[in-house]
Amino acid sequence: MIEGFVQLPDELKIVITSLILAAVSFVFAKLIALVPFLSFLEQFRQPVAMAVAAALIGWFQNIVPDAYAAVAILGLQLVLAVLALFKVGDVLKERGVKGFK
Repeated sequence: MIEGFVQLPDELKIVITSLILAAVSFVFAKLIALVPFLSFLEQFRQPVAMAVAAALIGWFQNIVPDAYAAVAILGLQLVLAVLALFKVGDVLKERGVKGFK
């Protein structure tokens, strides 16, 4: 019997894609700041991010067997929630909210 592989929900695919887009944008911005003549790379920021995100999503869907789909999806949601929590904490600290200083 051949097992299937996990299919990520669209919501998780969107979150992963936006995180990859932010990371690639950050890397490109730092690279251009260090080496200004590479500014032509700015036009490739979004296509590179989308390709990396698609590859990452495809890789994750292919390595997780269908038997562990629920656990894998919940684990990924937990990791993304923790990342969001840290980002919210950083934003609140920047705004000077009491308790986050």
